[in-house]
Amino acid sequence: MSEDVKDDSIVLEIKDIARGGSGVSRDASGRVVFVPKTAPGDRVRVRIIEEEKKYAQGELLEILDSSPVRQKPRCPAFGSCGGCTWQHLPYELQWKTKSSGVQHALSRVKIELPSSFEEHPAERIWEYRNRVQLRGEGSRIGFHAAGSRDLVPVNRCDIARPEINSAWETLREEGSRLPKPYKVEVAVEETGAIRKVWNSRHGAAGFRQIHDDQNAKLRNWIANTITSDPQRVLFDLFGGSGNLSLGLAARFAEIHCVDFSAPSVRPEGVPSHFHFHRAGVGEWLARTRNRVFPCAGRSAILDPPREGLADRFSEIEEAICRMNVDELVAVGCDPDAWARDVSRFIRRSWRLKAVALFDFFPQTPHIESAALLVR
Repeated sequence: MSEDVKDDSIVLEIKDIARGGSGVSRDASGRVVFVPKTAPGDRVRVRIIEEEKKYAQGELLEILDSSPVRQKPRCPAFGSCGGCTWQHLPYELQWKTKSSGVQHALSRVKIELPSSFEEHPAERIWEYRNRVQLRGEGSRIGFHAAGSRDLVPVNRCDIARPEINSAWETLREEGSRLPKPYKVEVAVEETGAIRKVWNSRHGAAGFRQIHDDQNAKLRNWIANTITSDPQRVLFDLFGGSGNLSLGLAARFAEIHCVDFSAPSVRPEGVPSHFHFHRAGVGEWLARTRNRVFPCAGRSAILDPPREGLADRFSEIEEAICRMNVDELVAVGCDPDAWARDVSRFIRRSWRLKAVALFDFFPQTPHIESAALLVR
């Protein structure tokens, strides 16, 4: 229930958490109101800052009565830093909300869960990020505030790996010698060494999944799910540096990893039948779709950007069908975009055989989803 108060604010009771991260309530008219930084059971004072016909966005002004499920955020910058949004929620509730959100995304496109459905919440929910992007000016170093470029100075990040936090004061000292505001990407290499890239484009330090433990779970799920046959060829599309396919090299006759960011030179230790193609996926498929591969069958892994295959879906699906791909793993980090792609494959006679969910991003609403489809 809600009640009007004397100013332009309203009092709401938060009933649920939306998969996008905000608390959910209804105002006196029954309209849904989303309120960030709230928990189910909170009684809060809110100002409406954005209105649509069926819903509104609220700004949290005051917590009048705190929910029993609310917990104290670990980070003193929580609420002002633009990073974590769920430190006030217990992890069990975070995971339940993420998993049910993916299932809701599938139900919206009329997909029932297959009998093979796995959930992989994170064991390591703090100090897991192997890569962060810091901003600074002089001796002040931290992150941008939510929705702005204002600097929120911090002395550590509670979701960053210990190696990054150990380097914090060194980063502050190095940044203070620079003549203007700066950006530094800091990554923990697989060896444990720290890599720093100053004032370069986003991703200059290279892409790598930020939660190594959860990444290992995703790799293992793919290895246990995809067909194991040394006579098959595997196409790893949007494959980066081969994160999801390098470990499968011994199980395929050929592997082709395609991405704009793929290595231009074969890295040391990569077997000769593993081929990197530094190109756009659509461009490469258009050049390759009529090539004859001397293999008995073909599999594909698709791990596109956040928006999914989007308007490239038909082009890519038709190309992989012409190349006789008969099974694919579809990976996505946006539940709606991923579920939409899965539904489009199903409408084109692919069958959904398995689904698995992975939490790469504790303390945030984000989740990674994977599906096995065959035809």
